[in-house]
Amino acid sequence: MTQHPSRAEQLFSVIGVQPASRAASGRYLRSLPVRPGVRYWTTSQPRFEEDYLGLQFYGEGRTVGRRLATALERAGFAPRNPQSNQDTYAKAVRFDRGGGINASHLLALRRELDGILQHGEAADTTAEARFPSFRSFMLASPLADVDLEFPARDADWRQGAV
Repeated sequence: MTQHPSRAEQLFSVIGVQPASRAASGRYLRSLPVRPGVRYWTTSQPRFEEDYLGLQFYGEGRTVGRRLATALERAGFAPRNPQSNQDTYAKAVRFDRGGGINASHLLALRRELDGILQHGEAADTTAEARFPSFRSFMLASPLADVDLEFPARDADWRQGAV
């Protein structure tokens, strides 16, 4: 008897991603890593007629996830907590009219995730270049190497007791 793929497996098939073997018994699935500590994540909620696609950050990828969190949330990917020590962001895709997988919207979501992964990190590094730390800003000042002589002060300049 052949086993039919779960809906989560079918979602990965539509977007051309290889699921990790036997992940979470088909309720939700994780993909093989797309980069260290980053993988696609999918689940389905038939009761609400919604499929979910997103990214999951684990291990060393959690740092990347924290940097991309704002971009993901701005794009409508909501934080989810399917497992501890992993940061997951996913967005819902409505079933098509017949209850099938809405392939066009799912593929658009994959492109959106890929764009965030690719451009989000690039934007993050350019933001650091545009807004350096306060210390580097002060060290770049033309007055950084100038020694200033402060006027002598005696204790009489204070008006009250210290």
